[in-house]
Amino acid sequence: MSYMKNSNFGQAVSFIYDNLDEIISLDDVAKAAGVSVATLKRLFDDAVGQSPGQFIRGLRMELAFRTLRTRNISVLEVALSVGYEDQSAFARQFKKAFGFTPKASRQVNNIISELECVSLEEPEILDLETIELQGVTKQGLYFESAPAAWEALATEISAVELEDDFTGLFIGIGHDDPHNGEVAPEAVRFSACVSHVNDDLEIARINIIGGCYARFQYKGKPNNLGLAYHYIYGKWETVSEYDIDHSKPAFTCFENIPTGMDEERIKIYVPLK
Repeated sequence: MSYMKNSNFGQAVSFIYDNLDEIISLDDVAKAAGVSVATLKRLFDDAVGQSPGQFIRGLRMELAFRTLRTRNISVLEVALSVGYEDQSAFARQFKKAFGFTPKASRQVNNIISELECVSLEEPEILDLETIELQGVTKQGLYFESAPAAWEALATEISAVELEDDFTGLFIGIGHDDPHNGEVAPEAVRFSACVSHVNDDLEIARINIIGGCYARFQYKGKPNNLGLAYHYIYGKWETVSEYDIDHSKPAFTCFENIPTGMDEERIKIYVPLK
């Protein structure tokens, strides 16, 4: 049985997402899910390998990160808005999650600059063949490693001329989940890739394994793709008839190298079991 399909677990996740900006207790979550606190802990451990508290803290750190970048309010106000009464405790948890302090986050370049609504259509389910790519991989927090990888790929491509009838795609792959506890957020890997290039760019060969995928159509800024992933891996999976294959990475497709701030229509491919 998949716990992502368990109605109690789904109710718990939905309650957390709907009340992320409120102070909630494990008793509140357990009551919303119709289970005891002990059962709630077991459901989360089996489903995501985390305690309910760890799961909530991870999501709240993401909310705090975006709030600090988009609203002109104090760090204390942000801490209070995500359930921390102690600013020092909030700052320690924030630095543990992102590698820098809440105050420093407002000066970091190339990060999410505004919190927007995510526009996602219902996905199309399709089978893909293995896709052969050439790409550049960078390691670090995704909002730093992704722009660095795209910039490096652009440099490599500039050394050759793409043919006038070039029909390839630019594909971004986030290899690791920074929230499951297996890989530190500052150690995740992102690959910026290109397909159907006849020339050998003398960079890494990267394959996307074929199989069943859900293809989402996303409209918005590439810098806000993280919000779409939170929705897909958080809420969509709990109500979908499909199980996400967490052993394979999702990937995104662009017609051009993304700039981060220009609104685009982007395809998100999520592997299914």
